[in-house]
Amino acid sequence: MSDVEAAAFAGRFACDFQSFDEDVPWRRAEVLREVLVDAQACTWGWSGAGRQRADSPLPGRLYRRSDTVVFVEVVVRATPYARAGAVAESDYPENAAERGGLVEPAGTIGRSCAPPESDAAWTAGEPRWVRMTVPVTRAPEDGRLVVDPGLLSGATGEQAGDR
Repeated sequence: MSDVEAAAFAGRFACDFQSFDEDVPWRRAEVLREVLVDAQACTWGWSGAGRQRADSPLPGRLYRRSDTVVFVEVVVRATPYARAGAVAESDYPENAAERGGLVEPAGTIGRSCAPPESDAAWTAGEPRWVRMTVPVTRAPEDGRLVVDPGLLSGATGEQAGDR
């Protein structure tokens, strides 16, 4: 994999990892399960409470362990939300027909778990920049790009940041 390919994938992952919504808790797990080497890691990094939206990924320094393992330092802007009022179950339709017939944009490569920027049930707080190191590799079964959190035990975030 190229550095550019790893950086783009790491940016996509970082935004989804830092995004969550307690009103639709299953969405984050479903999205992360598709890009993690170990599907059980899809619940890591979030307690199940609250709402946050991450965007504007900025991949930075890279540490290449091998031809198929790259650690990418990524910074994302994360906006926390506070509950503004009660939420009705019908506010979260699960299919496009219920959402007013939204059509998937051309060039879509995967789903995101980032909640909508605006929602009557939530009030946006002050955004913060969040840094994380994303270990990108290839899935052994089909060669697609995946994130393997287990690789972090062999190289710390400081090692990835020293490049």
